[in-house]
Amino acid sequence: MNRTRLFWTLALLTLTLGPAGAAPGKFYIIGMGTSPDLVSLRGDRILRQAELFVLEDASDKEAWKEYIGDKETWVAPHGSRVGYGVDPDKVKDPEVRAIVARNAKLRQDAADKIRDAVAAGKIVVAPCWGDPMVYGTVWYLEVLPKDFPSEIIPGVGAFQAASAALKKSTTFGYDTNSVILTMCDFPGRADTNEKLMKTGTSLVIYTMHLDYPKVFGQLKRYYPASTPVAVVCFAGDPEKEEVILSTVGSFLKEVNYRKLPPDLHTLFVGKFLVKGQARVDGLIGAEAFVSRMHGTTAAPAGKPKK
Repeated sequence: MNRTRLFWTLALLTLTLGPAGAAPGKFYIIGMGTSPDLVSLRGDRILRQAELFVLEDASDKEAWKEYIGDKETWVAPHGSRVGYGVDPDKVKDPEVRAIVARNAKLRQDAADKIRDAVAAGKIVVAPCWGDPMVYGTVWYLEVLPKDFPSEIIPGVGAFQAASAALKKSTTFGYDTNSVILTMCDFPGRADTNEKLMKTGTSLVIYTMHLDYPKVFGQLKRYYPASTPVAVVCFAGDPEKEEVILSTVGSFLKEVNYRKLPPDLHTLFVGKFLVKGQARVDGLIGAEAFVSRMHGTTAAPAGKPKK
């Protein structure tokens, strides 16, 4: 090997491995899917390399024991997101201020743990149920430096898994072509569910703490009573998955919504559930197809051919 090639080889190794041959550390947030066997191939590869797991609940250690084994874990509780974005010093109520301050410390402790482990050359993973980009936990990256070595690996979220269970594409709404993902309203929220319902498009409602009588009272004001609805429980779980079908007008009478598994079911509302991929403009598409195939000119919808 000549000197020039040796120089560039050593330079490349230095950039790849870092000082003293130490492997570079990195922080990953990995979507684990709605069932343990739905993790992506890329996620699986990184999970097997991980040396520290940052969990939202101690019980997750059992759920992902295949990957974690006896490796180090750190718990940054799911509830530590409460108060995020609020300055504790500006909270007047002493009890609320204590909660906000405690959670701020929990988040900072997690960030410090991640930063120190990555600086030591470790692969750190925060596994996230479903897809972290839909109501998941990504605040880690917001409290770490902007140039921190990190990556988010998406997963199969409840929206995708439950849609697959329904075997219907939510983006085909017959006379609509959009889907709104939402959840229960909260104080101060600007895009309340009732405002969203006015669009009349398909809805996917994440049901954490959902007030069903309130939501269906709202739905009845903007959707015909015959509008189909569906609840998917345990989406993506090959043994527990269940689909419950009803309508806007009948749901509260037909479905025992109080017995649905908390946080493990998703509500769908929309014509797509019965229309499938049929579209109100189907005839227009057919005329355009004939025009392309036979060189004829189709008349615009609603206008007679001359």
